[in-house]
Amino acid sequence: MRLHEESRRREDLLLPLLLFILTIITRVPFTSKLLYHSDSVHFALALEKYDITVHQPHPPGYFLYVMLGRILNYFIRDANNVFVCISILFSGLTVASIYYLGKEFYDRKTGVISAAIALTSPNLWFHGEVALTYIVEAFFSAAIALISWRIYKGEHKYIWLSVIALGIAGGIRQNTMVFLLPLWLFSVRRVQIKKILLSLGLLGFVCLIWFLPMVYMTGGWNAYREAFRELWLFNTGGLSVYKMGWSSFKIFSLLVFFFTAFGIGSGILILLLVFYSLIRHGRLKFLDRTKVLFFSLWVIPSISFYLFIFIFPTNPGYVLIFLPTLFILIGASIGYMSTELRQVMKKDISAILALAIIIFNTGIFFLSNYPVSYREIKTHDQDISIMLASIKTFDPLKTAIFVGPYTFFGYRHIMYYLPEYRVYQVDVRVAPSGEARKTFWGLNKETFLSDEVIMPENITNFISIHIGDDINKVTRIERLSIKKLEPTEIYIVSGNILFIKNIYPNLKIRFQNNNKDNKYEL
Repeated sequence: MRLHEESRRREDLLLPLLLFILTIITRVPFTSKLLYHSDSVHFALALEKYDITVHQPHPPGYFLYVMLGRILNYFIRDANNVFVCISILFSGLTVASIYYLGKEFYDRKTGVISAAIALTSPNLWFHGEVALTYIVEAFFSAAIALISWRIYKGEHKYIWLSVIALGIAGGIRQNTMVFLLPLWLFSVRRVQIKKILLSLGLLGFVCLIWFLPMVYMTGGWNAYREAFRELWLFNTGGLSVYKMGWSSFKIFSLLVFFFTAFGIGSGILILLLVFYSLIRHGRLKFLDRTKVLFFSLWVIPSISFYLFIFIFPTNPGYVLIFLPTLFILIGASIGYMSTELRQVMKKDISAILALAIIIFNTGIFFLSNYPVSYREIKTHDQDISIMLASIKTFDPLKTAIFVGPYTFFGYRHIMYYLPEYRVYQVDVRVAPSGEARKTFWGLNKETFLSDEVIMPENITNFISIHIGDDINKVTRIERLSIKKLEPTEIYIVSGNILFIKNIYPNLKIRFQNNNKDNKYEL
């Protein structure tokens, strides 16, 4: 008996270690070589100067994520590689945590199946290859859920670890702590009230450790609050269901569905079949109500936010916070289906079902053109390289670059990789309050904010970047040069700087004559 227990303990260490190593091995060869997302560039710039007011990084701050990047930057010295290494590391930790979760909720077999499916999840795999925070959030979601479950089952000693993990998660992505707090509160409801209050005090202390330096490095509370207000005013807040109505809910619902489908792949069929079987045979009432409530509290807060408040259409990583829940449910559903079919098949087919999902999901990552595929990573690296090479044919001392608010080929990518150019983001939106958005622009990897564009006398030409059908608005404008960068969907429009307002009529721009020391508006 003692040897058996020791063997099981070794398995509980070796299996997740093997899953961790296997995850790392499957990520390293397929990483992005250039910064993928505009947020990725925000993080890269924050390695050199942390200032939320100029989106280095963007609000609410991601302080501990950037500081971890700064530590690694001493050794790696490449911003993209720094954050990709973080993604790879936390991919392995996430998969290992999902194994433990499946084992805790059900059994070892469910843990292995759930982790194997997570390992090949297109959404999870993709975010282990790029410089974004979502895979780190996935790990903390799984880890905090595991600790919370143990607290609920009576191991109250873990309450201190749980609040430390919550506080650290909040320092990486502030919403993580908010979304997981209801789950934590549920898990500690049987803990002594004194211990709960003390643990909340510890949580507050952990949060202050990162919150105070974050605010200080931003320039103080007023600067931080204004930066957060600006983001809410022109991005998050203005798109909510409460502002836009049914149209927003319909879009948000579709995004949540597709992003989730990218995460669990063909596993969605298993979930639907099992759910149908439970309804048909009247077994829903026999489900473990504690687990149903636990999973619900784990998933509902984040999904509610994404359905009613905000979800960005180019960020499928948002759903990674609740995907671990679905991986575990898929693992359990495979076990249920195998048991149900054993009388017909005369054998356990759980391995076959799991392998089918793994093969299908791997195919999605490598063979599809979905936004969570390896092709997407390769294509983006290629397209960025082509765009940058084309821009370099223009004289940086005479050329200003104007770019719309693009996510993947934006002004941030240009100002980071070609710092010698003067680059402006053209975003002329006006908030419902009547407030116009300031212009973000950069030079020499330094970001500036201004109410208008003031163009120096030496700038005589411009470049304007357009993606896909966006080029249609400039094709009829005379005296402009338009070049399509094959095989991409990127167009470079160029011409005399005096014609820039023909493309952007609402752009506030003034041209400065340094010799006569005057300014005039075009």
